[in-house]
Amino acid sequence: MNKLLFAILSAVVIANANSAEVKVAAVTFVSQGTQQESNIAMIVRDATVAAKNGAKLIVFPEEASNAMFGFDTIPGKLTTALTLVSQQYHVYIAAGLQEQDINTGLKYNAAVLVGPDGFIGRYRKNQLNIDDSQDKTPGNLGFPVFDTEIGKISLLICYDDSQIQSLLLPALRGADIIVYPLAAAKFLRDELGSNINHSTLGSMATLPGWIGVNVVAADYTGMLALPQYHVTAQFPGASSIWSSTGKTLNSAPTSTWSNEGNYGNYITYATLETGKPSPQRAFWLKHRRPELYTDLNLYRAQNVNYAAQKQTQISSLLVQYNPKTGNVQENYNKIDELISKQPQLFNLAVLPYNSFIGNVDITKKNIGKYAEKLNGQSYQLAAGLAKKYHSFLIFSMPEEHQGKYYETAILFDNNGQQIGIYRKSHLNDIEQIWATTGNDLPVFNTELGKIAIILNDETRIPELSEVYALKRADIITIPVAYNQKTYGGNVDIQKGIVPDASNRGMYMWYDIAKYSQAYTLVANYINGEHHDIGQSAVYSQIPEEGFYPPSIAPSEENAYLVRFITNNLNGFWTTQQNKVSERRYDLAAPLTLDMQSNCFKNWQINSTSVDVCGSK
Repeated sequence: MNKLLFAILSAVVIANANSAEVKVAAVTFVSQGTQQESNIAMIVRDATVAAKNGAKLIVFPEEASNAMFGFDTIPGKLTTALTLVSQQYHVYIAAGLQEQDINTGLKYNAAVLVGPDGFIGRYRKNQLNIDDSQDKTPGNLGFPVFDTEIGKISLLICYDDSQIQSLLLPALRGADIIVYPLAAAKFLRDELGSNINHSTLGSMATLPGWIGVNVVAADYTGMLALPQYHVTAQFPGASSIWSSTGKTLNSAPTSTWSNEGNYGNYITYATLETGKPSPQRAFWLKHRRPELYTDLNLYRAQNVNYAAQKQTQISSLLVQYNPKTGNVQENYNKIDELISKQPQLFNLAVLPYNSFIGNVDITKKNIGKYAEKLNGQSYQLAAGLAKKYHSFLIFSMPEEHQGKYYETAILFDNNGQQIGIYRKSHLNDIEQIWATTGNDLPVFNTELGKIAIILNDETRIPELSEVYALKRADIITIPVAYNQKTYGGNVDIQKGIVPDASNRGMYMWYDIAKYSQAYTLVANYINGEHHDIGQSAVYSQIPEEGFYPPSIAPSEENAYLVRFITNNLNGFWTTQQNKVSERRYDLAAPLTLDMQSNCFKNWQINSTSVDVCGSK
């Protein structure tokens, strides 16, 4: 990517620097159900309080004005009331409503944004859950981003979080803040002995740092009878505000079965630094490869025959060790010793990044010292391990091939035969100096299931999770050399939203499993010259639910054994098939456009238009 383009993209990331700090408010709301006028009166009251306390952006929950009962128009009762407050206090207010289109009569789950000059725009929910789909139409406005004096603002609604593209598309358009009205209608079920608990708040909490965008989320609290769905919903409150680095800036109290939102309406405040650059977002924009993501434009039907059908018992060793930098034989001996101490049977082993040389600082000058050809020493040692222990094995190394250098991962079967090769397709700045990029995102068919590979800091590219879901990977393996100093961070979800056992791990690895709906295996070094943190782990597809929480290796050298069964999510709120078939493939095109193309630039500049290259 040329320097001019990167300069343009970087400018998008740090847009609106004149609004470096913005005080925002998320209003946790006790709905009055069918009493629309009472709901709107409460919205006006709380918006006024927040405005008087200095908030410049005030966010209310999904369908706040009518709480899933009845419909309003845009403009209508809600927008009229919000506009009066916005104009009086010079603030911006976002709130959800059930909208009935004035012209077509179609019904939408919508949210509006109003400001000091009146109505700014609307958003219609794109990802409808099963309840929405009973009486509402999917959104037809794409993912608009509204340019305001406090920054570029995008809106999402609740179940939109079920697809990662819902956040990527606004981020590509330069959104500084994602406003997130939701109605997360589940208390944590641990108290009732159940682990089926889809929490949109718990899901969103790990995303802002991965995408590099500020998020303001507002939810209901307490119990609300919904006779049209034959349920009484339990809303956990916990409205939250996250920075673009993923830090939780503030959260409202959490409702539980023993405290059903007795604190009432609650306004949560925080200050966002919208002019502060996000290193993660800059990395993503610079290193993403849209030409490799074309599968995102494809519709995948329910009855696809390329998805794995059988369940497979996986017993995997995640080899975590303190390497002797650059010493292939000594590191191999240590790996072999750690594996030999494992008394349990296993059928897959994953080694860290550049498995036998440790976290070497590879440069253009020294690459010749460390790179090997296929069938070289390291390759043969790895193949020998697979054969010796009769296990599938993934290892990686700097590879020399026909005068070029690559970062390469090899998959061996349990006879030590190569059955897959992946050359890193997203090179970081240092690797680009000496390495050649791979140009494929393969998924390998094996008797264990379909296996994909992500190498080291490619975890910073969120599109990979969705691409591998569409390619129906059962397992994603991630060899890393990770010290948590330059990117990533710990999972940190508001307490009481997810089980404590699921509230841990590294959020990028956690999210890859969640959005690919593939078990994700991470193998890392521990200590060494790079001070790597270990935390080799397996992440399940729905960690936020409490089903198979992250299993993380202790902080020591070991071949850490993890066990799981693929394709075993029947009865839970989602599966890989659900993710694949529910996604709005018709909105994904900008993710696959050349960012230097006029088409992409026009889509980015015309940030409230659904049009892509004249397609609408």
